[in-house]
Amino acid sequence: MESGKLFPLICNICARSYSPSELTEFVNISQKIAISYLKYLEVIGRNIRPKNSEGLNELEDVAIDCIAGLFIRNDKGELIQLQRYFGPKIATDSRPNEMEFSSMLRRLVVKKTKQELSRIFRERDPEGAKIIRNIKVAIRSSQELQSFREMGREFIYFNTNDNSNNSQVLEDENWGNKYSSNCQASRVERLKHSIPERLLFQHFLETYDPSDSVASMIKKMLAIVGNFPEYQSYLATDVIASIIRDVTFQHVRENLSNNVDMNSPLSDLQAKEIEKVNQCIIDTVHLKISHQYLKKKKITPEKAEIYCKAIVDFVNELTQGKETDSNFRYLRRYIPELSQQQYREEERSIFEYLVKITKKSLRKRLKELL
Repeated sequence: MESGKLFPLICNICARSYSPSELTEFVNISQKIAISYLKYLEVIGRNIRPKNSEGLNELEDVAIDCIAGLFIRNDKGELIQLQRYFGPKIATDSRPNEMEFSSMLRRLVVKKTKQELSRIFRERDPEGAKIIRNIKVAIRSSQELQSFREMGREFIYFNTNDNSNNSQVLEDENWGNKYSSNCQASRVERLKHSIPERLLFQHFLETYDPSDSVASMIKKMLAIVGNFPEYQSYLATDVIASIIRDVTFQHVRENLSNNVDMNSPLSDLQAKEIEKVNQCIIDTVHLKISHQYLKKKKITPEKAEIYCKAIVDFVNELTQGKETDSNFRYLRRYIPELSQQQYREEERSIFEYLVKITKKSLRKRLKELL
């Protein structure tokens, strides 16, 4: 954007004297700021784009979804959030500084993007969000576990409180939060790589116990990392959540096939039993869609068919050990034009409920099969 153009644009928007092209220009500027921040988060390791997404368009969709709330209007057509934020500054600033308003806009967009990302992640992966909440509760409840933040990510480590090693609280400009460790040791830790997720997954699967609490699972993972001194001794919260979720279902599948010849009649029988369970769950959910939504005319026959197909995909991928998609992307396979906003407003309530009861029923039946 040309120098000196931003302040007049903001003034017009706050005064409701803007043209459609000016509003479009302002939205594009805000979206570019949001995209820039999202790219930064990806660089530092955050998973911003949905799984299996391609190209920049996915990032643009996430960005526009994040900043959409800034452009809410009241009954008078006023962009209330922008007026509330910029209005006092415009009224009191006799000598407007273009750079200052540019900085204000960047702060506003980044703050809004941070807020909305949490919501988007919960919608995209409600089960993962639940695991993250349980991890945070485990950290607060345990004296052995502590966390720190670095480059926008949270990491968990053992709080050893080992006075013999002259342990002290390290707090510097890079780590921001407290990490109890020897200063020299902590610098060495930063130079190491994090443990590969596949390696952690394999070792944790061997020690996994379904009856373990989340705190116990975290401690087991940190103990595994401790056995590999060439890697960092702490783990990212999102990595721990991913491992817990993946191992939960893998554990059931491996118990079904352990010590069985994959070509034996017993193996074939187990595969057929799993197929029967899958079909039973699919039929149950399809029946619920028909009785609870279709017959009551809450959804159209076309929408009911889409929900049924999406549930079939979800069940098959989950029990075949494949990487599952987000709820939004399961529906998007059959509704290519579906946007995040449309999903939230029209699909999320019903479809997330269907996925939830599918998971619950599937886990119960598979455990019975064991």
